[in-house]
Amino acid sequence: LTLTTATYFIIGENDMKQNQHAIRRNYPVLGNVRYILETVRPELRQYIVESDMDGRPFNRMDRAQIYTRAKGVDDTIAFGTRRNLYDVNTDIACHSMWPKEVEKSSARVNIGTEEFGTTKQYSASIFNISAMSYGAISDNAILALNQGAKIGNFYHNTGEGGVSEFHKRPGGDIVWNIGTGYFGCGSGGDKRVFDPACFLETIDESGGQIKMIEIKLSQGAKPGHGGLLPKAKITESIAKATMPWF
Repeated sequence: LTLTTATYFIIGENDMKQNQHAIRRNYPVLGNVRYILETVRPELRQYIVESDMDGRPFNRMDRAQIYTRAKGVDDTIAFGTRRNLYDVNTDIACHSMWPKEVEKSSARVNIGTEEFGTTKQYSASIFNISAMSYGAISDNAILALNQGAKIGNFYHNTGEGGVSEFHKRPGGDIVWNIGTGYFGCGSGGDKRVFDPACFLETIDESGGQIKMIEIKLSQGAKPGHGGLLPKAKITESIAKATMPWF
């Protein structure tokens, strides 16, 4: 009892002396409950308040389906769906008594024309993997994405982090995203400049996997610098992807 009372008075005295939080100063000891509840708020919301379909960007139902499929388990739910298909703006695919046959060519688009000097036209899928740089995501993530691109016959955008060995290993089509940092095709330290020889070397080393070049004209958040990684995150593999001469 003595220890509890002493602890109460010490916390209360500290709360009244501090000037960072008005709630703690006005309501010593008791005011700390507010900050404790703030700390556990995400867990309370996730496990008690939030429904299976409320979360963003992926709700619990979507995550459960991803986990199930990743484990190779049957994700089929008997007796239909748990979603309310009568909600406003709900998207559903209805069966048709007279389905329309869609040609496979409709799912792809040809990029590049001879009129503008294109010598290697590329047939791209209408669904592809958007830019996520190596370094922002892991080795295994890049391997999985590019393997998926190869299986699905669509392209994988590298992001501005350069073309890494993990992009090339599975053999899927690559769109090389070149940003203002010229990763994989530039030289220099504080002032990066485009290096044509380095650019051609990266393309040659891809063995034909690089199908297109995407050029980022500006870097809004970090103009002139390209994507920046904390020093602690830069590994030898990341360095080789961004600076092939490393």
